[in-house]
Amino acid sequence: MPSEGGSRREGEDLKAPGSNLVEWMRRLADRVAEKPAAFHWLRKLPEANYTATKARIRAVHDALGAPRVLDAGCGTGEFSHLFDPARYLGVDLHPGYIAFAKRHNRRHRYLCTDLMVWPDTGEQFDLVLVNGVLHHLDDDTARKLLNRAASRLASPGTLLVIEDVALPRPSSGARLVHGLDHGHFIRDAERWRALVSEQLPITRTETYRSGVCPYHLMLCAAP
Repeated sequence: MPSEGGSRREGEDLKAPGSNLVEWMRRLADRVAEKPAAFHWLRKLPEANYTATKARIRAVHDALGAPRVLDAGCGTGEFSHLFDPARYLGVDLHPGYIAFAKRHNRRHRYLCTDLMVWPDTGEQFDLVLVNGVLHHLDDDTARKLLNRAASRLASPGTLLVIEDVALPRPSSGARLVHGLDHGHFIRDAERWRALVSEQLPITRTETYRSGVCPYHLMLCAAP
């Protein structure tokens, strides 16, 4: 029976022959994830340089004109270049990732903090991006983070959520990537929509592939 947060491998049976190899690869992936440079460059490979995701984020950005952007969980700053440095703030709790982002995007602004405890300074944003964060969190914690993210929106504002999605019949590549992922809460599209729509109305959803990796996109509007 899945937990409230969802099974880590919902719809995906990883207990197949060679599972010892999978466990070894998972431990290796864990070590790589702690090295920002290695994580940044190696993670691009199964994602085909995130081309599909970048195109979708850029389209949302451009439709809003020149939005003030909060990248909530910006990681190594992979997507920072899509945004005007003068109107961008990337937030992440991993000091190594933030240091890497600052070195490679010197004109952009970054803050190393936990969004859950980040004091409200009154700064508001027209676009808040939550990309690849929530599948690390159980339902209750994900709700709290979404609430915190939504509270930073200007009125009107746009929340863009993109998350790894569990498919009924995933490809072998997707199975492998999800098997190595740190996130324990990769939900299916229906559960993602139910979780996110508790915070804000969803105006558009899409399931797509970035390289071999399946994602679910949810665009939300704040009044």
